[in-house]
Amino acid sequence: MSTGLTVASRRPAVPAPRRTGRVYPSEQHLAGFGPHSLLTLYVVLLMLVPSRLVFPGIGATGTVANLAVLAGLVWFLVSWLMRRARPAPFTRAPRLALLGIVVAVLLSYIAAARRDAEPLEVSAADRGLIQLLVWTSIVLLATSVRSYDHLDRLLRVFVRCCTVIAVVALGEFVLGTSLTGWIEIPGMSSGGQELVTRGSFVRPTATSANTLELATVMALALPFALQQAFHGGERGALRRWLPVVLIAAGAVTTVSRTSVVGLVVVMLVLLPTWSARRVGWTFATVLPALAAARLLFPGLVVTIIGLFSAMLNGGDNSTQSRTATSASVNAYIVERPWTGRGFGTFLPLVYRYTDNQYLLALLEMGIVGVASIVIVYVTMLHCGAAGRRRFTDPARRETGQAFVAVGFVMLVVTFTFDTLSFPMVAGTTFLFLGLSGAYLGIARAEELQRGDPAP
Repeated sequence: MSTGLTVASRRPAVPAPRRTGRVYPSEQHLAGFGPHSLLTLYVVLLMLVPSRLVFPGIGATGTVANLAVLAGLVWFLVSWLMRRARPAPFTRAPRLALLGIVVAVLLSYIAAARRDAEPLEVSAADRGLIQLLVWTSIVLLATSVRSYDHLDRLLRVFVRCCTVIAVVALGEFVLGTSLTGWIEIPGMSSGGQELVTRGSFVRPTATSANTLELATVMALALPFALQQAFHGGERGALRRWLPVVLIAAGAVTTVSRTSVVGLVVVMLVLLPTWSARRVGWTFATVLPALAAARLLFPGLVVTIIGLFSAMLNGGDNSTQSRTATSASVNAYIVERPWTGRGFGTFLPLVYRYTDNQYLLALLEMGIVGVASIVIVYVTMLHCGAAGRRRFTDPARRETGQAFVAVGFVMLVVTFTFDTLSFPMVAGTTFLFLGLSGAYLGIARAEELQRGDPAP
């Protein structure tokens, strides 16, 4: 008996099937799928699907891009539970800045619930929570990008989409009619918008909801377009520089102070980091371009200059409207100076337009909200500058300076219109908040590998 048991126990085990070295295409696609893939889809939908198309009942928050990124949040949470996705190391700063926004919105929501708000305001406050969830999704996905190649590829997609938008804007400016008004998606409502004029020029909107939104997005895209043009590798000069020209022209055709201020801020931030030779070539290109614009579109330069002179002389209608708004809303600010009246509740249909995100944030989220918005922009500045110091590659260093330029642009243009009320600008802002943190995280990880920490 014992011998039989011994023999049976010594039978050779059936060998486990050995895995061959073949990797199936489906496995390759799954291995390459990550936060950067979801964000690429989000950028394409955000930029190329007209912002006026929304799902009924959700309002301006119900865009295709926002719903797509909310689905991405579900993927991220499931992947995080399965330990397949998580925020990258050294990316805490953007999430802390986002936490400030979360606290401000939630405090203002409580403030709205404690007052006798109109039914429209209550619905708007609820939509504000959905919008907050969208921004949270964007930042969590963006701070999970761990590879500079993925980051660079995502920024290139953003610039290409903005180039397409610029082409549409130039077409609307020249033809004097909307080129996206025919786009309809079944099941979605369309808040149709007529193009407005300033002087003798039509102000395009392309796929954006507003001319000022278009101007801001073009200004935010320009520093990254310049970085990609200067470090385009094997690409020809036309492929590298055509996006720069189109994006800058698209910004100018909005015939707005916001576009000019945004472009000037970008150049003021970038020029000090460029060589004297590059600065010289820049001026040698920009000045003839301005002369050509004056010949092609007589009166355009004069109209833009007149906007600033009228503002300084106090004769500009939009400036007078902003001044009157600031004086008329003081009573609302005094009621709840710290928490505001509720995020998204100061509706133009009930009250009036503010055309100033800082003022609107003070009304809706109080001092806490204004501080949280400033912290978001300063965090972009910090991450871009800190990452730039740690990189040694010139192309990667200029990416950091582009994030610095974006932070400064947002700090300034937030005075000129309600930036967070428009999906394209708001989405781009929080996308760059998260990506600037990912950029710093990648820089610090490479720094640790080199063993030469920057001061």
